[in-house]
Amino acid sequence: MRVAVTGASGLLGRHLMAALGDRGCAVPRGALTSLSAPADPAEALGGADVVIHLAAQTIVAEAWRDPVATYEANVALTWRLLDAARRAGVQRVVVASTGQVYAPSAPVPTSEDAPIAPDGPYPASKAAADLLARSFGAPPEVVVARLANVYGPGDRETTRLVPGTIAAVLEGRAPHIRGDGSAARDMLHVDDAVTAFLALAEGGEHGEAYNVGTGRPASVREVVDAVLRAAGSDLAPTVEGGAPPGEGGRRALNASKLRAATGWEPRIDLDDGIRQTLEAARA
Repeated sequence: MRVAVTGASGLLGRHLMAALGDRGCAVPRGALTSLSAPADPAEALGGADVVIHLAAQTIVAEAWRDPVATYEANVALTWRLLDAARRAGVQRVVVASTGQVYAPSAPVPTSEDAPIAPDGPYPASKAAADLLARSFGAPPEVVVARLANVYGPGDRETTRLVPGTIAAVLEGRAPHIRGDGSAARDMLHVDDAVTAFLALAEGGEHGEAYNVGTGRPASVREVVDAVLRAAGSDLAPTVEGGAPPGEGGRRALNASKLRAATGWEPRIDLDDGIRQTLEAARA
């Protein structure tokens, strides 16, 4: 099996490319990251049996600032990628989506039969791409992975909770909590996300979406405290209060459908994952 990855320079993309390289099945040139390069994306996908589509605008705050650019990156690029995959003779495409496509009030942990009801431009763009991908007629076969909040070693985007908190602690600054710290998310280590994509490269039914998460919501304060424990720090976080747009509530994903289809299970708990991420940042 030969696998091409779009968005290969991101956190998940780098870890996925390393895993594919270890297995000798990566297609290094298959890295489509924009709407304009290459001129014909089918050329970049030549020789690939499977494409894993990660390329996207993933920063929620940026989506609020520029919704149009976010829709272009997350919806138009997905359509262009699927069309190119068909023309290149690709057999299967795995499209990365997000658990944020569900309503903020959805039952926790959320199953795939919950209504699609995004709240804000980022989840709306991912919901549109999700629906588009699942309605795309084979060939190629298309499956969608709805991801929890992915974190792990090598994430340089300090606007995100884990890398931002780690950066502050390593610099001796008090970590900053947006909101009151009670908002909770399903924290998925990047290595567990990688194994889920490898499983979906071979398993899962065409036109179906699969949740990829631990099923456990961890509050912002829990995550910050886990970083402080791992660092042996006595810094006290500053708490902003209020609820930033799109960041409140509790979210977690029920991954039993993926488990039944492929046998996938998350292996890395939050404390171990934070410790690994912190050690990598120190190094």
